[in-house]
Amino acid sequence: MNCLRQRYGGNLIHTYAGPNTVVINPLSTPSMYSEKDMAPHIYSVAQTAYRNLLTTRQDQSVVLLGKSGSGKTTNCQHLVQYLVSIAGSTGKIFSAEKWQAVYTILEAFGNSSTSMNSNASRFSHVVSLDFDQAGQVSSASIQTMLLEKLRVSRRPDSESTFNVFYFLLAGADSTLRTELHLNHLAENSTFGILPQTKAEDKQRSSQQFTKLQAAMKVLGFSSEEQRALWLILGGIYHLGAAGATKAGRRQFARHEWAQKAAYLLGCTLEELSSSIFKQQSKGLQHNPTSSSVSGSKVTALECLEAMASGLYSELFTLVISLINRSLNSSQHSLCSLLIVDTPGFQNPKVSQLKRGATFEELCHNYTQERLQTLFHERTFTQELDRYKELTISQTCLCFLGNLLLRGDRPHVFLLGHSHGTDWVEYDAQGWLCHAKHNPAAQNAASLLQDSQKKNISALFMSRASGATVLSGSIAGLEGSSQLALRRATSMRKTFTTGVAAVKKKSLCIQIKLQVDALIDMVRRSKVHFVHCLLPKSEAVTGASDPRVSHGESPDAGLMTLDVGLLRAQLRGSKLLDALRIYRQGYPDHMVFSEFRRRFDVLAPHLTKKHGRHYIVTDEKRVSVQTRGDAMFFCCFFFS
Repeated sequence: MNCLRQRYGGNLIHTYAGPNTVVINPLSTPSMYSEKDMAPHIYSVAQTAYRNLLTTRQDQSVVLLGKSGSGKTTNCQHLVQYLVSIAGSTGKIFSAEKWQAVYTILEAFGNSSTSMNSNASRFSHVVSLDFDQAGQVSSASIQTMLLEKLRVSRRPDSESTFNVFYFLLAGADSTLRTELHLNHLAENSTFGILPQTKAEDKQRSSQQFTKLQAAMKVLGFSSEEQRALWLILGGIYHLGAAGATKAGRRQFARHEWAQKAAYLLGCTLEELSSSIFKQQSKGLQHNPTSSSVSGSKVTALECLEAMASGLYSELFTLVISLINRSLNSSQHSLCSLLIVDTPGFQNPKVSQLKRGATFEELCHNYTQERLQTLFHERTFTQELDRYKELTISQTCLCFLGNLLLRGDRPHVFLLGHSHGTDWVEYDAQGWLCHAKHNPAAQNAASLLQDSQKKNISALFMSRASGATVLSGSIAGLEGSSQLALRRATSMRKTFTTGVAAVKKKSLCIQIKLQVDALIDMVRRSKVHFVHCLLPKSEAVTGASDPRVSHGESPDAGLMTLDVGLLRAQLRGSKLLDALRIYRQGYPDHMVFSEFRRRFDVLAPHLTKKHGRHYIVTDEKRVSVQTRGDAMFFCCFFFS
């Protein structure tokens, strides 16, 4: 703690904790990211992973862990941009400008303002960089999981929808505004998608829309492709304005707004109404029980919300596919480096909110828990197993698993995340809708494929043969884009490993299988962990301006840290335990075959007898002999 406080006070936000890296979010824009930076630094993590990739020809991955708002996405951007700058790219198909454009688009379509972060990522994503024999980036892709697609139609109070809606409403020019029927905006919306009221917010959103259009142009989005995206967003907006009846026949509450939505989506009002309110999936066998779960019928509003979330999921999937089209190449690649960034731990009470955590927040916390479990497995379980195999005695470390408690109110339960150090209260009221099979979500894909708007149907028909049942939950490798993104690399499996989820109607099963696939993909690589920490509670409560000018003097820097919050994060991450086992054990190790491969050049007689093209029956014996010759060589050389 003293080390972290002193370094943070001196404007040094990076610290080594054994093989792991700790980054305390500076909550400002520090001028510390340049090519002259020395370790410990986020760049040193990139250098280590890149060096290991070149040396061992083994896939590498960098996993960012931490709470929401702790700076994971920012560090992810620094990692990618630094790797591309030091490695270069085959044919110079990648550039800093292109990667900046990628993140501009991702933040527009996948971020929103929450109670814990004014620009929070609401999706998990993995950046995959493929390297050729020369160590240059030959291809790249982004895979995403949009676990919070329902945010487009339903979200906690005081939180916003996805950023792109505000950008569009504020930044569309007169021609586009007329085409999207946005000259006269609705006074209220069932989805809560309303224009911003403050002049400075409108100006900022308008500037962001211009920046978004420029980023799409950099990545090769055609004008017709951009127009298709705006039409779908406009259609979702008008669906929210149309609303749905609360009782009686399931239908639109305001048909004039529904007509506008139908026009923008390229269908008739009757087709749109049938796709939303009639409980039968187009192209799928009708399940007579699909419209009810435990006797609870699907309401008109739930049908409308399902269509909106389905449309946005398909839109998000399309955006990722268009991004990957710009990053993909046919160059041969040898191995991959993955950077994993998921939304951090969510706890409304940290933000001094009285509400319980939502189902979507449970999904994000579950993903973080699985990544924390992977850290525990790599740091403790595998190390202790290795010591046991080598008959090396080590002190066993015991850890407390998650705890589940019943709440003091109906529908409320508590989970002890981060090894019981972060208790989150969940309110399960209304969660039953996530177990319902609502065909409207699946009908969204068919609606877009059959659109009379040629620019819309052309984009979605190309993916018609893909796993549309997932409604875009997995973005980046669906349909025909799977073949386009298949690279000559050892990293084959993706989130689509959980294709069994396609046949499952439960959203919970889909999410579990997708996270299983993510963990399985990362587990097969050499993992480097980066722990991102929050410096103070004001960063998430919004009680004051979080942008502080720390580091002006050591004393001023020390005062910006919330010691209690920092200590809780250290306990939950088990970093101190990781340091103990690192200092007590053998921090550097190498399997016998790898040791022989790297150092047998120092023992020519062994190389001739046990060459790389021969089968070596006893790698340990050969490695021991090679080690002896290597030590003799080093002693002779340095003498």
